[in-house]
Amino acid sequence: MRSRLHPLPQGERAGTPGGSRPPLAWAALVLLAAAGCDRNPRAEDFVPPEEAARAALDAYLRAWAAGSTADPVPGTRPPVQVADELRSKGRTLSGYTILGPTPADAPRCFAVQLKLGNPPAEVRERYVVVGIDPVWVWRYDDYLMITRWEHPVPADGKAAKPAKR
Repeated sequence: MRSRLHPLPQGERAGTPGGSRPPLAWAALVLLAAAGCDRNPRAEDFVPPEEAARAALDAYLRAWAAGSTADPVPGTRPPVQVADELRSKGRTLSGYTILGPTPADAPRCFAVQLKLGNPPAEVRERYVVVGIDPVWVWRYDDYLMITRWEHPVPADGKAAKPAKR
């Protein structure tokens, strides 16, 4: 084992036989130390306060209505990330009203009235807001799909057949 006071010989890199630990191993050790190995985070630690969650949701909807599809939502601190299939399918947003908190199988959920374009429709959706830094805004159906490892069902209602091996 080499002492930290002696540099590696010419041509020898860290992580090679006779070298020191690979940079990735050092990075992992630093991250573990910074995260506090003895701390047991709880799900509640990642639920933003209601006011912060509402502000993140409003920032997302305001940006979408202005035509922005950037991730994270521009001008947000902490950054607001989004998972919303309506937006990703090219739907536009001409107006919205955050109706308030609503019960759901999720930690922080809001009911929202949306005025969509492309094609025009007025719908009521639920949005889940989780995380502290970054904050994630999920359309409720998208949140359920990912948390339950589900897949979208085609419009004809028939599930796709598994690929043959």
